[in-house]
Amino acid sequence: MILAGAVAGCASAGGASPERLRISARDAANEARTVAAGWAEGATLRYVEGESVTTEGHVAPGAGAWRLVYEAPGRADQLVVTVTPRTLGQEARPRRSPPGFVLGDAALGADWVDSPAALAAVRGAEVAALAEVAAVSVLLAPLRPPQWIVRAAVAGDVREWRVNASTGQVIPR
Repeated sequence: MILAGAVAGCASAGGASPERLRISARDAANEARTVAAGWAEGATLRYVEGESVTTEGHVAPGAGAWRLVYEAPGRADQLVVTVTPRTLGQEARPRRSPPGFVLGDAALGADWVDSPAALAAVRGAEVAALAEVAAVSVLLAPLRPPQWIVRAAVAGDVREWRVNASTGQVIPR
């Protein structure tokens, strides 16, 4: 696995900076794909959740995780693959959509903009709002169009931005 190799290689070099070990949603998806293929033939990525994501669109070591949720034909459960810069975990759970969303049978395609591009679009639209934010939560959902939903606590309020995951453009509210 790429992450395991990167971690092992960095450890032998006397340790790596957290900057080198940070991972984007696409990095996590590349790692999770192998786990999903071993879980069930025809596993499909339904949505991606990110917690404690930097405003640059990465998860840093010890500071958050990406959760990639898969479903497969003939299975009543979902596979949740949790990826951090240093770990890779998995668990099966009953099928469910992210809180507040009804996704039906929609799934994510392969060509979505990665988390750094989505957060760059939000920073471009809301530089002042994100200047005081250390981390955000994100959801990549198969809506129409597919969307990154970015949430952050800003001055005591929860702010939300949406980015078209096909084009990387902020969706006006």
